[in-house]
Amino acid sequence: MLGSKRQLLIIIGLVLLTTGAGCSLLPSEEVDAPPPLLSPPEARTITYTVERGYIASELRTLGRVAAVRESTLYFRRSGRVRQLLVEPGDVVEAGQVLARLETGDLEHRLKLAQVDLELAEMEYQRAKSLLGLEISPHEMKMKELAKQKTVLEVERLEDELEASTIRSPFDGRVVSVYARERDAVEAYRTVVKVADPVELEIQVSLPYSADANKLVRGQKVLINVAGETWVDGYIHQIAVSDEGGSSFDNQPVIHIRMEGSDVKLEFDSLVRVVILLEEAEDALLVPKSVVRNYMGRKFVRVLEGDARREIDVVAGIESDTHVQILKGLQEGQIVIGR
Repeated sequence: MLGSKRQLLIIIGLVLLTTGAGCSLLPSEEVDAPPPLLSPPEARTITYTVERGYIASELRTLGRVAAVRESTLYFRRSGRVRQLLVEPGDVVEAGQVLARLETGDLEHRLKLAQVDLELAEMEYQRAKSLLGLEISPHEMKMKELAKQKTVLEVERLEDELEASTIRSPFDGRVVSVYARERDAVEAYRTVVKVADPVELEIQVSLPYSADANKLVRGQKVLINVAGETWVDGYIHQIAVSDEGGSSFDNQPVIHIRMEGSDVKLEFDSLVRVVILLEEAEDALLVPKSVVRNYMGRKFVRVLEGDARREIDVVAGIESDTHVQILKGLQEGQIVIGR
């Protein structure tokens, strides 16, 4: 009995020894330490000081160097273009035919009417010489009316033929051509534009916008004539383009002249133009980034010590970088940006 207990203890010891040895053969499992928590960066407040200074609202665009004397030409009747005799850049003379419509037998009918007029004139002169002899006053009146009738017919056909013809109104150069031969064109639709490039100006076409509505005659303009060379100019006239298909397509055209400059412009070239819309010399200014908009409300956030509060403002002129404050702030206050 004692021997059996001893054997059992020996077996248990061997099992425990084997188990401990097996565990020592497995690699020990390493547990990663949690990363240290970083403190959030302190919130950086961007602030600006309300200052006084100059501000201007500008309209920057491109203008075309055009002739002061410029004319858009059209047919006075609808039809199909038979001849288009010029191209852009062609030099033309006053009265020169630039384009013609197909007229069918109009020219033939005009020649017949001119023959009838010549016959009526001969009959009238014969009757005039025989008045009181073989011709009565009544017959004389009939001859006179017959002549007048043929005169009116010749004038009508000549006018119809001229309505089918485009002529240059002055010596100049063709700027644009808006049709091709065989095109069907409507009456009074621009077909050719000619210009006299002796006296030049700058023309700017603008879409209908809030900026366009701020333009008036005499407004100051800066014109980039070459490289970094700028000259002063002014708005001479505000017209409406007549090249659109309807009055809704037409755009405002700003005619700009230079002020007493000897700089020579190149006809039909493009130049940079800056139109001064509004300006103020001693304006209260803040950067555009500090003015906030919400539901039609304009406001800024003001820093007063450690406290912050919102103040409603009334804005004036806006430039690319700054806003004029008309009401709500005072010079020297600290405002918070974004």
